[in-house]
Formats: sequence, structure tokens, C-alpha cells
Amino acid sequence: MELIATAVAHSVAAPERVWERLLDGRRWREWSPATDWMVVEGAVEPGTFVTIKRKRGRQTAFRIEVAEPARRLAVLLTFGRAAQMRIAWTLEAEAGGTLIRQTIESGGRLRRWLTDPQARRGAVAWGDDPARLAELASVGTGVT
Repeated sequence: MELIATAVAHSVAAPERVWERLLDGRRWREWSPATDWMVVEGAVEPGTFVTIKRKRGRQTAFRIEVAEPARRLAVLLTFGRAAQMRIAWTLEAEAGGTLIRQTIESGGRLRRWLTDPQARRGAVAWGDDPARLAELASVGTGVT
């Protein structure tokens, strides 16, 4: 997999609160303006489908690759072995809150045609999402 983009933000909220907001698909549009909604199609565990509907785009089914509560969520879009795109959020507890790291990766022999275009558009459209997620998670913590 080739790293396409990384975006980082700090939230005054604890990792558990950021995780809760990350998994609240009804509120994704609040921190990811390029997204209409997200639905986890079952338990939050590897193998479960996550459907994401981007604005002006089709809904897309990703599969959870990694789900470590309050630590890491990675979802994977695959075109067989030909191409893959991974979007991952890593939450690291740090003094005064949580460091949120969002990464977008693309891989596979046909990635240049199948996943790179979406990953590169996503790098632009989703670049500020971690900062907005950090802000949303911080609401109600009593810390500004």
C-alpha cells in the first residue's frame, strides 16, 4: 500500500469519546462535509461492512479491516487483488486529550486506475475531517 495522505488533529476529548463520535454515522456530515452518512452493517469488528455515502457520489461498501475500540479503525475498499484503498483513523491518548491521525492508502497492480483517483480526491476533500472530528468530540467536555 502506498500512503496517499495523512491528516492529524488534537482533541481535548478522551479517545473513548472520539471513538464514539467516529462511529456515529448519523453525525458524519458534521465533521466530514463531503459525506452524507455512514452505516456500520453489524458489530464493529473485522469483516463487517461499512457503507459510506459521499456527497455527489455513490454509496460504497468498505469492509472493516481493523477495529480496536478507542484506538484504531481501518476500513478497506477492494477490487479483488487488483486494487485496494484503506482509510484509517488512529487515536492516541496524550496529555490533555487525543491525537487523531487519519490516513488514506492505495495499493494493488491496478490501483492507478481503480483506487488512486478516489484516494487522491479524498485526500483533498477529507483533509480537514480530523480537525472537525476533534472539535465535535470536544463539545460538552467542559474544556475549550
